[in-house]
Order: sequence, then C-alpha cells, then structure tokens
Amino acid sequence: MDQDQSARQYTTAADELERAVAHYREAARHSALGEHVKAAHHAHIARGHFLNAQANAHDAAKWHADHFSDEVMQEHPVANV
Repeated sequence: MDQDQSARQYTTAADELERAVAHYREAARHSALGEHVKAAHHAHIARGHFLNAQANAHDAAKWHADHFSDEVMQEHPVANV
C-alpha cells in the first residue's frame, strides 16, 4: 500500500461513517413514528457501515505500523517501549 492507498482507505472510512450517520438518523425517524421494524433495519445497516469504516481504518493503521513505527519512534521517542 502506498500513501495514496492509505488516503483512499481513510476517505472510504469517512464515506462509510457518513452512510452510517444517515441510516442512524433514519432509524431515529422511524422509531419516533413507532415504525420499529424499519428503525431496526436502518440501525442494523448503520452498524454495518460503521464496521466497514473500522475495517478500513484498521487496515490503514496496520500498514502504517508495519512501515512507519521505527521512523516515528526515532522522531518522537516514547519512554519505556
């Protein structure tokens, strides 16, 4: 993965979070109307988008740890590591 791939993963994670927000808002709207089955569907989908965002951020973070940990520790040492 290059830096461009990392940027794409972060952008994809942000896009997934925006989708999650939209579904959670729709879940709240349906819940307020007493439409609990529809609310549950949207909440479940929102959770899936949230998990997708986490997965993208997770992959990018693992790549960064594998490729930049030593360099960052030299520039910004952390005691007792």
